Amino acid sequence: MKNEVIKKYLVLFLLGFVAKSIYLLPYIRQQYYDALIDATGTTNAQLGLLMGIYGLINMILYLPSGWAADKFSARKLITFSLIITGITGFYYATFPSFAMIMALHALWAVTTVFTFWSAVIKIVHALGPSGEQGKLFGLWQVGKALGATILGFISIPIFSGFGEGVVGLQATIIFYSSVNIIFGVICWFVLKDENLIEIGSKSTFESAEDEKILEENKFTIADMKKILKMPRMWIAGIMVLCLYSIGIGSGMMVPFLTEIMELSETNAALVGTFSISILFLLGGLVATFFSDKFSSKTKYALFGLIGLILTCGIYLLIPGDPAYLVIFLINILVAGLIYYCAYSSVFALIDEFNISKKLSGTAAGLLSFLCYFPEIYGYSTVGALVDNYPGLLGYRLVFGFMIVNAMIGTIAALVLIKMNKKAKTHTSPTVEIPKRI
Repeated sequence: MKNEVIKKYLVLFLLGFVAKSIYLLPYIRQQYYDALIDATGTTNAQLGLLMGIYGLINMILYLPSGWAADKFSARKLITFSLIITGITGFYYATFPSFAMIMALHALWAVTTVFTFWSAVIKIVHALGPSGEQGKLFGLWQVGKALGATILGFISIPIFSGFGEGVVGLQATIIFYSSVNIIFGVICWFVLKDENLIEIGSKSTFESAEDEKILEENKFTIADMKKILKMPRMWIAGIMVLCLYSIGIGSGMMVPFLTEIMELSETNAALVGTFSISILFLLGGLVATFFSDKFSSKTKYALFGLIGLILTCGIYLLIPGDPAYLVIFLINILVAGLIYYCAYSSVFALIDEFNISKKLSGTAAGLLSFLCYFPEIYGYSTVGALVDNYPGLLGYRLVFGFMIVNAMIGTIAALVLIKMNKKAKTHTSPTVEIPKRI
Protein backbone atom coordinates (compact mmCIF):
# COMPACT_ATOMS: atom_id res chain seq x y z
CA MET A 1 0.00 0.00 0.00
CA LYS A 2 2.81 2.39 0.92
CA ASN A 3 4.60 1.64 -2.35
CA GLU A 4 1.42 2.37 -4.30
CA VAL A 5 1.09 5.78 -2.63
CA ILE A 6 4.72 6.61 -3.38
CA LYS A 7 4.28 5.50 -6.98
CA LYS A 8 1.15 7.63 -7.32
CA TYR A 9 2.92 10.79 -6.26
CA LEU A 10 5.97 10.04 -8.38
CA VAL A 11 3.69 9.74 -11.40
CA LEU A 12 1.96 12.95 -10.37
CA PHE A 13 5.22 14.90 -10.19
CA LEU A 14 6.45 13.38 -13.46
CA LEU A 15 3.27 14.50 -15.18
CA GLY A 16 3.74 17.96 -13.72
CA PHE A 17 7.33 18.12 -14.92
CA VAL A 18 6.52 17.10 -18.50
CA ALA A 19 3.45 19.36 -18.55
CA LYS A 20 5.90 22.24 -18.16
CA SER A 21 8.79 21.04 -20.30
CA ILE A 22 6.69 20.44 -23.40
CA TYR A 23 5.48 24.08 -23.43
CA LEU A 24 8.92 25.66 -23.02
CA LEU A 25 9.44 25.82 -26.79
CA PRO A 26 6.17 27.45 -27.91
CA TYR A 27 6.21 29.78 -24.88
CA ILE A 28 9.92 30.62 -24.88
CA ARG A 29 8.95 34.27 -25.34
CA GLN A 30 8.06 34.41 -21.64
CA GLN A 31 11.76 34.28 -20.75
CA TYR A 32 13.65 35.40 -23.84
CA TYR A 33 11.32 37.85 -25.53
CA ASP A 34 13.89 40.32 -26.88
CA ALA A 35 16.29 37.59 -28.05
CA LEU A 36 13.43 35.86 -29.85
CA ILE A 37 12.50 39.10 -31.63
CA ASP A 38 16.11 39.48 -32.79
CA ALA A 39 16.52 35.83 -33.81
CA THR A 40 13.29 35.61 -35.81
CA GLY A 41 13.29 39.18 -37.13
CA THR A 42 9.69 39.72 -36.06
CA THR A 43 7.85 42.68 -34.59
CA ASN A 44 5.82 42.56 -31.35
CA ALA A 45 2.64 42.21 -33.40
CA GLN A 46 4.10 39.41 -35.54
CA LEU A 47 5.23 37.51 -32.49
CA GLY A 48 1.71 37.97 -31.14
CA LEU A 49 0.32 36.67 -34.43
CA LEU A 50 2.55 33.63 -34.16
CA MET A 51 1.09 32.82 -30.75
CA GLY A 52 -2.38 33.63 -32.10
CA ILE A 53 -2.02 30.94 -34.77
CA TYR A 54 -0.76 28.48 -32.19
CA GLY A 55 -3.68 29.40 -29.94
CA LEU A 56 -6.27 29.13 -32.72
CA ILE A 57 -5.24 25.61 -33.61
CA ASN A 58 -5.15 24.78 -29.91
CA MET A 59 -8.77 25.88 -29.64
CA ILE A 60 -9.78 23.62 -32.50
CA LEU A 61 -7.98 20.68 -30.89
CA TYR A 62 -8.92 20.96 -27.20
CA LEU A 63 -12.26 19.15 -27.53
CA PRO A 64 -10.84 16.44 -29.83
CA SER A 65 -8.04 16.18 -27.28
CA GLY A 66 -10.61 15.14 -24.69
CA TRP A 67 -11.98 12.55 -27.10
CA ALA A 68 -8.49 11.19 -27.77
CA ALA A 69 -7.76 10.98 -24.03
CA ASP A 70 -10.96 8.99 -23.45
CA LYS A 71 -10.31 6.72 -26.42
CA PHE A 72 -6.59 5.91 -26.63
CA SER A 73 -3.57 4.95 -24.50
CA ALA A 74 -2.40 7.91 -22.42
CA ARG A 75 1.09 6.43 -22.23
CA LYS A 76 1.46 6.34 -26.01
CA LEU A 77 -0.09 9.79 -26.50
CA ILE A 78 2.19 11.48 -23.96
CA THR A 79 5.35 9.74 -25.13
CA PHE A 80 4.65 10.60 -28.77
CA SER A 81 3.96 14.23 -27.90
CA LEU A 82 7.19 14.79 -25.97
CA ILE A 83 9.49 13.12 -28.48
CA ILE A 84 8.02 14.81 -31.58
CA THR A 85 8.05 18.22 -29.87
CA GLY A 86 11.71 17.72 -28.95
CA ILE A 87 12.77 16.58 -32.42
CA THR A 88 11.10 19.54 -34.14
CA GLY A 89 12.70 21.86 -31.60
CA PHE A 90 16.11 21.16 -33.13
CA TYR A 91 14.83 22.57 -36.41
CA TYR A 92 13.44 25.59 -34.57
CA ALA A 93 16.97 26.26 -33.28
CA THR A 94 18.08 26.96 -36.87
CA PHE A 95 15.64 29.93 -36.92
CA PRO A 96 14.02 29.18 -40.28
CA SER A 97 11.72 31.55 -42.18
CA PHE A 98 8.71 33.04 -40.43
CA ALA A 99 6.42 30.82 -42.51
CA MET A 100 8.23 27.70 -41.30
CA ILE A 101 8.15 28.95 -37.71
CA MET A 102 4.38 29.31 -38.06
CA ALA A 103 4.23 25.75 -39.40
CA LEU A 104 6.22 24.54 -36.40
CA HIS A 105 3.80 26.22 -34.01
CA ALA A 106 0.88 24.62 -35.86
CA LEU A 107 2.53 21.21 -35.40
CA TRP A 108 3.21 21.96 -31.74
CA ALA A 109 -0.49 22.66 -31.27
CA VAL A 110 -1.05 19.01 -32.22
CA THR A 111 1.70 17.61 -29.99
CA THR A 112 1.07 19.84 -26.97
CA VAL A 113 -2.73 19.77 -27.05
CA PHE A 114 -4.41 17.09 -29.17
CA THR A 115 -2.16 14.19 -28.18
CA PHE A 116 -1.04 15.49 -24.79
CA TRP A 117 -3.07 17.90 -22.68
CA SER A 118 -6.31 16.08 -21.84
CA ALA A 119 -4.44 12.77 -21.53
CA VAL A 120 -2.39 14.28 -18.70
CA ILE A 121 -5.43 15.90 -17.03
CA LYS A 122 -7.34 12.63 -17.15
CA ILE A 123 -4.54 10.67 -15.46
CA VAL A 124 -4.23 13.29 -12.71
CA HIS A 125 -8.00 13.27 -12.17
CA ALA A 126 -7.98 9.46 -11.96
CA LEU A 127 -5.27 9.32 -9.30
CA GLY A 128 -7.60 10.00 -6.38
CA PRO A 129 -11.18 10.37 -5.13
CA SER A 130 -13.27 13.52 -5.06
CA GLY A 131 -11.94 14.75 -1.72
CA GLU A 132 -8.35 14.71 -3.01
CA GLN A 133 -8.85 16.60 -6.28
CA GLY A 134 -7.68 19.96 -4.96
CA LYS A 135 -4.61 18.33 -3.42
CA LEU A 136 -3.82 16.30 -6.54
CA PHE A 137 -4.07 19.22 -8.94
CA GLY A 138 -2.18 21.43 -6.51
CA LEU A 139 0.67 18.92 -6.32
CA TRP A 140 0.55 18.54 -10.10
CA GLN A 141 1.05 22.29 -10.36
CA VAL A 142 3.92 21.98 -7.88
CA GLY A 143 5.48 19.44 -10.25
CA LYS A 144 5.05 21.90 -13.11
CA ALA A 145 6.61 24.61 -11.01
CA LEU A 146 9.58 22.41 -10.10
CA GLY A 147 10.06 21.71 -13.79
CA ALA A 148 9.94 25.41 -14.59
CA THR A 149 12.33 26.21 -11.75
CA ILE A 150 14.94 23.58 -12.53
CA LEU A 151 14.86 23.92 -16.31
CA GLY A 152 14.52 27.69 -16.19
CA PHE A 153 17.47 28.24 -13.92
CA ILE A 154 19.60 25.80 -15.92
CA SER A 155 18.71 27.60 -19.15
CA ILE A 156 19.76 31.07 -17.91
CA PRO A 157 23.50 30.25 -17.53
CA ILE A 158 23.31 28.44 -20.88
CA PHE A 159 21.79 31.57 -22.45
CA SER A 160 24.32 33.94 -20.88
CA GLY A 161 27.23 31.51 -21.32
CA PHE A 162 26.73 31.57 -25.08
CA GLY A 163 26.75 35.35 -25.11
CA GLU A 164 23.00 36.03 -24.83
CA GLY A 165 21.24 37.17 -28.01
CA VAL A 166 20.65 34.84 -30.95
CA VAL A 167 23.39 32.31 -30.15
CA GLY A 168 22.37 32.10 -26.51
CA LEU A 169 18.76 31.52 -27.50
CA GLN A 170 19.80 28.83 -29.98
CA ALA A 171 21.66 26.93 -27.25
CA THR A 172 18.66 27.25 -24.94
CA ILE A 173 16.27 25.84 -27.55
CA ILE A 174 18.56 22.86 -28.13
CA PHE A 175 18.62 22.24 -24.37
CA TYR A 176 14.81 22.37 -24.11
CA SER A 177 14.43 20.06 -27.11
CA SER A 178 16.79 17.47 -25.63
CA VAL A 179 14.92 17.54 -22.32
CA ASN A 180 11.60 16.76 -24.02
CA ILE A 181 13.03 13.76 -25.85
CA ILE A 182 14.56 12.40 -22.65
CA PHE A 183 11.27 12.77 -20.76
CA GLY A 184 9.40 11.12 -23.60
CA VAL A 185 11.55 8.02 -23.15
CA ILE A 186 11.08 8.13 -19.36
CA CYS A 187 7.27 8.35 -19.70
CA TRP A 188 7.26 5.32 -21.98
CA PHE A 189 8.83 3.18 -19.24
CA VAL A 190 7.16 4.76 -16.18
CA LEU A 191 3.56 5.40 -17.18
CA LYS A 192 1.09 2.54 -17.43
CA ASP A 193 -2.10 2.49 -19.46
CA GLU A 194 -4.99 3.33 -17.15
CA ASN A 195 -7.50 1.28 -19.17
CA LEU A 196 -8.35 -2.20 -17.92
CA ILE A 197 -7.96 -3.57 -21.43
CA GLU A 198 -7.16 -2.50 -24.94
CA ILE A 199 -10.30 -1.26 -26.68
CA GLY A 200 -11.38 -3.40 -29.57
CA SER A 201 -9.32 -6.44 -28.56
CA LYS A 202 -11.69 -8.87 -26.87
CA SER A 203 -8.95 -11.46 -26.61
CA THR A 204 -7.41 -9.37 -23.85
CA PHE A 205 -10.50 -9.40 -21.63
CA GLU A 206 -9.51 -10.71 -18.22
CA SER A 207 -13.05 -11.87 -17.47
CA ALA A 208 -16.67 -11.51 -18.46
CA GLU A 209 -16.94 -8.85 -15.75
CA ASP A 210 -14.19 -6.81 -17.42
CA GLU A 211 -16.02 -7.02 -20.74
CA LYS A 212 -19.18 -5.75 -19.06
CA ILE A 213 -17.27 -2.91 -17.40
CA LEU A 214 -15.74 -1.92 -20.74
CA GLU A 215 -19.20 -1.60 -22.29
CA GLU A 216 -20.42 0.48 -19.35
CA ASN A 217 -17.48 2.87 -19.63
CA LYS A 218 -17.13 3.09 -23.41
CA PHE A 219 -17.05 6.67 -24.61
CA THR A 220 -19.86 7.81 -26.91
CA ILE A 221 -20.91 10.97 -28.74
CA ALA A 222 -23.92 11.14 -26.40
CA ASP A 223 -21.48 11.46 -23.50
CA MET A 224 -19.85 14.46 -25.16
CA LYS A 225 -23.26 16.07 -25.61
CA LYS A 226 -23.90 15.73 -21.88
CA ILE A 227 -20.77 17.74 -21.16
CA LEU A 228 -21.58 20.39 -23.77
CA LYS A 229 -25.08 20.89 -22.33
CA MET A 230 -23.82 21.74 -18.84
CA PRO A 231 -24.22 25.54 -18.28
CA ARG A 232 -21.86 25.49 -15.31
CA MET A 233 -19.04 24.22 -17.51
CA TRP A 234 -19.45 27.25 -19.78
CA ILE A 235 -19.58 29.76 -16.90
CA ALA A 236 -16.51 28.15 -15.37
CA GLY A 237 -14.91 28.46 -18.79
CA ILE A 238 -15.55 32.22 -18.87
CA MET A 239 -13.99 32.57 -15.44
CA VAL A 240 -10.82 30.68 -16.33
CA LEU A 241 -10.68 32.40 -19.75
CA CYS A 242 -10.42 35.73 -17.97
CA LEU A 243 -7.87 34.35 -15.53
CA TYR A 244 -5.67 33.07 -18.34
CA SER A 245 -5.98 36.41 -20.18
CA ILE A 246 -4.36 38.05 -17.16
CA GLY A 247 -1.49 35.61 -17.53
CA ILE A 248 -1.09 36.61 -21.18
CA GLY A 249 -0.83 40.25 -20.16
CA SER A 250 1.74 39.33 -17.53
CA GLY A 251 3.92 37.93 -20.30
CA MET A 252 4.71 41.52 -21.32
CA MET A 253 6.55 42.18 -18.06
CA VAL A 254 9.90 41.04 -19.48
CA PRO A 255 9.93 43.55 -22.38
CA PHE A 256 8.57 46.20 -19.98
CA LEU A 257 11.53 45.62 -17.69
CA THR A 258 14.07 45.90 -20.50
CA GLU A 259 12.44 48.80 -22.36
CA ILE A 260 11.02 50.94 -19.54
CA MET A 261 12.94 49.86 -16.45
CA GLU A 262 16.24 49.41 -18.35
CA LEU A 263 17.14 45.91 -17.10
CA SER A 264 19.54 43.72 -19.10
CA GLU A 265 18.15 40.77 -21.08
CA THR A 266 19.66 38.28 -18.64
CA ASN A 267 18.25 40.01 -15.55
CA ALA A 268 14.84 40.38 -17.18
CA ALA A 269 14.93 36.68 -18.13
CA LEU A 270 15.79 35.91 -14.51
CA VAL A 271 12.70 37.80 -13.35
CA GLY A 272 10.59 36.00 -15.95
CA THR A 273 11.96 32.62 -14.91
CA PHE A 274 11.36 33.41 -11.24
CA SER A 275 7.77 34.41 -12.01
CA ILE A 276 6.93 31.25 -13.95
CA SER A 277 8.85 28.90 -11.65
CA ILE A 278 9.21 29.95 -8.01
CA LEU A 279 5.86 31.77 -7.91
CA PHE A 280 4.27 28.86 -9.78
CA LEU A 281 5.74 26.53 -7.15
CA LEU A 282 4.48 28.62 -4.24
CA GLY A 283 1.06 28.98 -5.86
CA GLY A 284 0.82 25.23 -6.32
CA LEU A 285 1.78 24.62 -2.70
CA VAL A 286 -0.84 27.08 -1.47
CA ALA A 287 -3.48 25.40 -3.65
CA THR A 288 -2.39 21.98 -2.39
CA PHE A 289 -2.84 22.81 1.28
CA PHE A 290 -5.64 25.40 1.23
CA SER A 291 -7.92 24.96 -1.80
CA ASP A 292 -9.58 21.86 -0.30
CA LYS A 293 -10.24 23.86 2.88
CA PHE A 294 -12.69 26.01 0.95
CA SER A 295 -16.24 24.77 0.56
CA SER A 296 -15.90 25.47 -3.15
CA LYS A 297 -12.95 25.65 -5.56
CA THR A 298 -14.81 28.50 -7.25
CA LYS A 299 -14.73 30.55 -4.03
CA TYR A 300 -11.00 29.92 -3.81
CA ALA A 301 -10.53 31.24 -7.38
CA LEU A 302 -12.80 34.21 -6.59
CA PHE A 303 -10.44 35.48 -3.89
CA GLY A 304 -7.59 35.26 -6.38
CA LEU A 305 -9.46 37.28 -9.02
CA ILE A 306 -10.27 40.01 -6.51
CA GLY A 307 -6.60 40.15 -5.53
CA LEU A 308 -5.63 40.49 -9.19
CA ILE A 309 -7.96 43.47 -9.63
CA LEU A 310 -6.00 45.22 -6.88
CA THR A 311 -2.49 44.28 -7.99
CA CYS A 312 -3.14 45.04 -11.66
CA GLY A 313 -4.47 48.42 -10.57
CA ILE A 314 -1.17 49.05 -8.77
CA TYR A 315 0.69 48.47 -12.07
CA LEU A 316 -1.16 51.47 -13.46
CA LEU A 317 -0.18 53.65 -10.51
CA ILE A 318 3.57 52.94 -10.52
CA PRO A 319 5.51 55.53 -12.57
CA GLY A 320 7.43 54.20 -15.56
CA ASP A 321 10.79 55.18 -14.12
CA PRO A 322 13.76 52.91 -13.24
CA ALA A 323 13.80 54.59 -9.83
CA TYR A 324 10.61 52.64 -9.02
CA LEU A 325 12.02 49.29 -10.16
CA VAL A 326 11.98 47.71 -6.69
CA ILE A 327 8.32 48.64 -6.11
CA PHE A 328 7.40 47.28 -9.52
CA LEU A 329 9.25 44.01 -8.88
CA ILE A 330 7.49 43.59 -5.52
CA ASN A 331 4.13 44.00 -7.24
CA ILE A 332 5.16 41.44 -9.87
CA LEU A 333 5.87 38.98 -7.06
CA VAL A 334 2.57 39.61 -5.26
CA ALA A 335 0.46 39.57 -8.44
CA GLY A 336 2.26 36.48 -9.75
CA LEU A 337 1.74 34.57 -6.50
CA ILE A 338 -1.97 35.43 -6.44
CA TYR A 339 -2.34 34.44 -10.10
CA TYR A 340 -0.70 31.04 -9.67
CA CYS A 341 -2.62 30.33 -6.44
CA ALA A 342 -5.86 30.79 -8.40
CA TYR A 343 -4.66 29.11 -11.62
CA SER A 344 -3.44 26.01 -9.76
CA SER A 345 -7.02 25.07 -8.86
CA VAL A 346 -8.57 25.61 -12.31
CA PHE A 347 -8.94 21.96 -13.33
CA ALA A 348 -10.08 20.90 -9.88
CA LEU A 349 -13.29 22.79 -10.76
CA ILE A 350 -14.37 19.73 -12.76
CA ASP A 351 -14.96 17.89 -9.51
CA GLU A 352 -17.71 20.36 -8.54
CA PHE A 353 -19.87 19.27 -11.48
CA ASN A 354 -20.25 15.55 -10.56
CA ILE A 355 -18.60 14.31 -13.73
CA SER A 356 -17.44 10.69 -13.84
CA LYS A 357 -13.79 9.82 -14.44
CA LYS A 358 -14.87 8.23 -17.71
CA LEU A 359 -15.80 11.66 -19.04
CA SER A 360 -13.14 13.66 -17.25
CA GLY A 361 -11.01 13.84 -20.39
CA THR A 362 -13.85 15.41 -22.37
CA ALA A 363 -14.67 17.80 -19.53
CA ALA A 364 -10.99 18.79 -19.33
CA GLY A 365 -11.01 19.31 -23.09
CA LEU A 366 -13.98 21.70 -22.96
CA LEU A 367 -12.62 23.62 -19.97
CA SER A 368 -9.21 23.83 -21.66
CA PHE A 369 -10.83 25.06 -24.87
CA LEU A 370 -12.45 27.93 -22.99
CA CYS A 371 -9.49 28.59 -20.69
CA TYR A 372 -6.97 28.94 -23.50
CA PHE A 373 -9.27 30.60 -26.05
CA PRO A 374 -7.50 33.97 -25.41
CA GLU A 375 -4.42 32.56 -27.09
CA ILE A 376 -6.18 33.29 -30.39
CA TYR A 377 -6.34 37.02 -29.79
CA GLY A 378 -4.57 37.80 -26.49
CA TYR A 379 -0.95 37.73 -27.57
CA SER A 380 -1.60 39.65 -30.79
CA THR A 381 -3.69 42.18 -28.85
CA VAL A 382 -1.05 43.00 -26.23
CA GLY A 383 1.67 42.96 -28.90
CA ALA A 384 -0.27 45.39 -31.08
CA LEU A 385 -0.89 47.69 -28.11
CA VAL A 386 2.84 47.95 -27.44
CA ASP A 387 3.63 48.44 -31.15
CA ASN A 388 0.89 50.99 -31.86
CA TYR A 389 1.36 52.96 -28.65
CA PRO A 390 5.15 53.05 -28.10
CA GLY A 391 6.64 53.55 -24.69
CA LEU A 392 4.84 53.57 -21.37
CA LEU A 393 1.33 54.15 -22.81
CA GLY A 394 1.27 50.81 -24.62
CA TYR A 395 2.14 48.93 -21.46
CA ARG A 396 -0.45 50.84 -19.43
CA LEU A 397 -3.06 49.71 -21.94
CA VAL A 398 -1.87 46.14 -21.40
CA PHE A 399 -2.35 46.60 -17.64
CA GLY A 400 -5.86 47.91 -18.35
CA PHE A 401 -6.54 44.78 -20.43
CA MET A 402 -5.58 42.69 -17.38
CA ILE A 403 -7.85 44.65 -15.01
CA VAL A 404 -10.90 44.31 -17.27
CA ASN A 405 -10.42 40.54 -17.44
CA ALA A 406 -10.05 40.30 -13.66
CA MET A 407 -13.36 42.14 -13.24
CA ILE A 408 -15.24 39.96 -15.73
CA GLY A 409 -13.75 36.83 -14.18
CA THR A 410 -14.91 37.94 -10.75
CA ILE A 411 -18.48 38.36 -12.00
CA ALA A 412 -18.39 34.90 -13.63
CA ALA A 413 -17.12 33.38 -10.36
CA LEU A 414 -19.98 34.92 -8.40
CA VAL A 415 -22.52 33.57 -10.93
CA LEU A 416 -20.94 30.11 -10.80
CA ILE A 417 -21.04 30.03 -6.99
CA LYS A 418 -24.78 30.75 -7.14
CA MET A 419 -25.31 28.03 -9.78
CA ASN A 420 -23.35 25.49 -7.71
CA LYS A 421 -25.51 26.18 -4.66
CA LYS A 422 -28.65 25.67 -6.73
CA ALA A 423 -27.31 22.42 -8.21
CA LYS A 424 -26.67 21.00 -4.73
CA THR A 425 -30.40 21.02 -4.05
CA HIS A 426 -30.81 18.25 -6.64
CA THR A 427 -30.16 14.74 -5.41
CA SER A 428 -29.11 13.19 -8.72
CA PRO A 429 -25.73 13.97 -10.32
CA THR A 430 -25.51 15.67 -13.69
CA VAL A 431 -23.60 12.76 -15.24
CA GLU A 432 -24.01 9.16 -14.15
CA ILE A 433 -20.94 7.79 -12.40
CA PRO A 434 -20.00 4.28 -13.58
CA LYS A 435 -19.53 1.43 -11.14
CA ARG A 436 -15.85 1.04 -11.80
CA ILE A 437 -13.14 2.68 -13.91
